[in-house]
Amino acid sequence: MRIMSFFEDHGDVDAELESIYRFRKKVQHLEREYLELRILLRDAEAALRGDPEDGEKRVRVHHYKRRLEHLERQHPWISSGYAREIGLWAPPAG
Repeated sequence: MRIMSFFEDHGDVDAELESIYRFRKKVQHLEREYLELRILLRDAEAALRGDPEDGEKRVRVHHYKRRLEHLERQHPWISSGYAREIGLWAPPAG
């Protein structure tokens, strides 16, 4: 009895990998922006903890939080903790 992989059963591996590559290139700028915003927010919150009365720091933290919320609303997968590629190549459950 021969055990076949999912790709052997369901088509061209190269085409599947190419679709994953195209997807990654398409969303790479969003992932980079999200990471940069999270780092900026972390640093802004740390600065605000050091000087909680500074209005400019409070505004900066609020601004970064709003931008992150906007990205998460537009692209919920960005903060889901699951790799988006899984839906492109993983075999169906069950």
